Amino acid sequence: MIRKMDSIIKINHLTKFYGRSRGIEDLNLSINKGEIFGFLGPNGAGKSTTIRLMLNLLRPSSGVVKIFNKNVQKYYTQIFKHIGNVPGELKLYEELTGSYFLNYMNKFSLQEPKWQSQLIDAFHLSDADLKKKIKHYSHGMKQKLGIIQALQDDPELIIMDEPSEGLDPMNKNILYDYLEKFKALGKTIFFSSHYLAEVEKICDRVGLVKNGRLITRESISSLKEKMVRRLEVIFAQPIFREDFDLQNTDILEHDSHRLVLNVRGNINLLLKKITEYEVKNLVFPEPSLEDTFMTFYEKE
Repeated sequence: MIRKMDSIIKINHLTKFYGRSRGIEDLNLSINKGEIFGFLGPNGAGKSTTIRLMLNLLRPSSGVVKIFNKNVQKYYTQIFKHIGNVPGELKLYEELTGSYFLNYMNKFSLQEPKWQSQLIDAFHLSDADLKKKIKHYSHGMKQKLGIIQALQDDPELIIMDEPSEGLDPMNKNILYDYLEKFKALGKTIFFSSHYLAEVEKICDRVGLVKNGRLITRESISSLKEKMVRRLEVIFAQPIFREDFDLQNTDILEHDSHRLVLNVRGNINLLLKKITEYEVKNLVFPEPSLEDTFMTFYEKE
């Protein structure tokens, strides 16, 4: 049994260089029990390197990873039985059937495959599909099989590297629903992605990496407060552009009767200025997480 604790993953000053090329440098993270943590960044940012270090597939240049309060280099044979993993660029045993593969992977955990049947039904893999060799599977079917093997043994910690890659929208939603279900059961999920929409949809906190460095670590609720909001206003009479040169406001487009702006943080000063004019129309869509993250990149 895993001893109850607040932090399931602790990463201290983790660094990995490939010769002179930086994989990840001086990474510090603490992932809490029962949370979904999104690890976000473009391809090549260091996400997969970090996950491979967490899984003891790579050795760090310096720093330490602890999972369940145990050093992964020393105790991984004890730790891995309680981890479900979907690796990036998933490669499976092509000559095995789907059914044989799932049962084969289950033997490593020494756990009952508690969720196997339910997951197979949820992802609509038929008996005929499971009897086929994996080499005859489509990319999406292989991804579904990889997800099922990661979740089937009811792991305490789930580590996923771009798990929705290759899934259609329906199967992505099935994945998200199961991750929420596992979270409700107190499981911890480390979720690497470069899709902003899915991170916003399911994660409690997120870390953003760029060029091998962690540049921010935020709760989703905190990020939403900092989100960049796009505002378009059509006025009934001509306006003075300089009236709208306000703090936390960037004017993107303007003419005598129209303004398009990006607004960060408190919007009340801008709204007060707008009400000095007669407004014909105002468009204020849902704030963009993507625009918000781009501001972090631009600061770097």
